[in-house]
Amino acid sequence: MRIAVCDDEKYFRDTICEAINAFYQSLDVLCLPIASGAELIAAFEKGQRFDAVFLDIEMPPPDGMETARRLHEFSAELPVIFLTSHTELAMEGYEVGAFRFLQKPVVSEKLTQALKDIGQLCDRKKTVCIRENGEEHYISPDDIIYAEADNNSVRFITAEREYQTRMKITEALTMLDTASDSFCRVHRSVIVNLAHIISRSEREVRLDSGIVLPVSKSYGDELKKRLMDHIRLNAR
Repeated sequence: MRIAVCDDEKYFRDTICEAINAFYQSLDVLCLPIASGAELIAAFEKGQRFDAVFLDIEMPPPDGMETARRLHEFSAELPVIFLTSHTELAMEGYEVGAFRFLQKPVVSEKLTQALKDIGQLCDRKKTVCIRENGEEHYISPDDIIYAEADNNSVRFITAEREYQTRMKITEALTMLDTASDSFCRVHRSVIVNLAHIISRSEREVRLDSGIVLPVSKSYGDELKKRLMDHIRLNAR
């Protein structure tokens, strides 16, 4: 899980990050302190994504409200937890999609509850529901190696088996993007999980399972960029 804490006051952003790290006590959670809305927006523009953002409202332009609006252009369902000492701003905050408000100074019990709720939300989002022959299968996106259009259906391939359901490849991409930032369309009929790519050329990608998939020229540049971002963001 990746969490950003954006506050122009170093004391507050460091304090919140320390509390988040203490709550999770896990190497699988990265809490990144960010000093301004502009810096946070720039991170999203470069392809970085977060599972949640703690965002101070009163900052030099862009303030927290404007920053939240911009972030939701990149990720409409991003949970934004506003940090503020002015509760009268709550109504405006909900208009820009606030997930929660925490009043400064932040009470540890309130922060703990917010983190629990974020965890539950992320768990729900990170499951893909594939309907096959009237039965619903709930699958972790990490288990999906690639997806491929097959006439009016899409096949989702995992290490264990494949699932086939009636949908468009564009609908499959939207569903996968909602659950994970690890998927990239590489061909008009193929979506691949970036985590499974071991080599790339202009015309194909080779996966860790040995499968080779075609890459269309029109998707080559985007694949190269997304793959480099994926490697950089997941390097620990």
